[in-house]
Amino acid sequence: MKRARETGVFVAACALALVAGCGGEDGGAGTGTVQVFVEPEDTIPEGLEPGTGEENISDGWRVTYEKFLVTIGNVRASRSDAEETLNDPSVFVLDLKNAPATRYVIAEFEGVSAVRWDRFGFDLPNAREGVKSLSPTAESDVAMMVENGYSVYFEGSIEKEGGESCPRGEACVPAEEVRFRWGLSAGTSFDDCATEDELPGFSVPTGGTIAVKPTIHGDHWFFNNITAGAELTKRHAQYIADCDLDGDGETTIEELKEVKVAEVFGEEYNLGGGLGQIESAYDYVVAQARTLGDFQGDGECPTRAVLP
Repeated sequence: MKRARETGVFVAACALALVAGCGGEDGGAGTGTVQVFVEPEDTIPEGLEPGTGEENISDGWRVTYEKFLVTIGNVRASRSDAEETLNDPSVFVLDLKNAPATRYVIAEFEGVSAVRWDRFGFDLPNAREGVKSLSPTAESDVAMMVENGYSVYFEGSIEKEGGESCPRGEACVPAEEVRFRWGLSAGTSFDDCATEDELPGFSVPTGGTIAVKPTIHGDHWFFNNITAGAELTKRHAQYIADCDLDGDGETTIEELKEVKVAEVFGEEYNLGGGLGQIESAYDYVVAQARTLGDFQGDGECPTRAVLP
């Protein structure tokens, strides 16, 4: 998994906060500030390259995104050793393809107890009236997300020199570029978030600020399994080309719904463990959309539930 870029601001680490007093493990006194940033994984602005590396598309396709929108919010935190809670119910539609270098700050809590808050969560809900937005997100994109009730919408293409489309195992035809424009109503909550090192939640430094970063990944619908923890997976894009049933160079949502799992996903796929049954290629994409929310880069939020 490609790491998300560091925000470069307000990044607090206990190793650096020892002088100021990093609360959490010893229940030290004092308060600090929590800022919640939303940032895209590098795969969203940079795409994915073909190759044999752990983070490459292994079947030779190059992936490029032209647009990537998410609905995100309802951030929350609590402590298992106390009744204190933090909550901001605000929900935003954000343009992750054009995210600013400072990323999007969607919540800030001041005067927070300088201890470890070991429970953190957020939602990727389906967009509804009343959602907010932050620059440079276009109001037309916000309106589109609300009108359709999308939790995520993305446009892009896969490209491969000598690429082919082999729909339903029939005769293959040349297809060096296949486009996609997919909007999904895959509202999902993400809880029990932990860092890549399995540290739950975050620690607030006394007198300082901790950056808490829900991180949105852009490669999950290329995984050959449905992850619920460590992302041990390979990435394939051929199914997108094979689902272009009419051969017009674009795979649509309607075409994804027509293609059964057995017609496009081979033995290299393990599609167990998703939220809901996976019977079609569309179900697979939705199941992967329900895993997009990560934490502090490559950390996981393993407790997930479907939102209406």
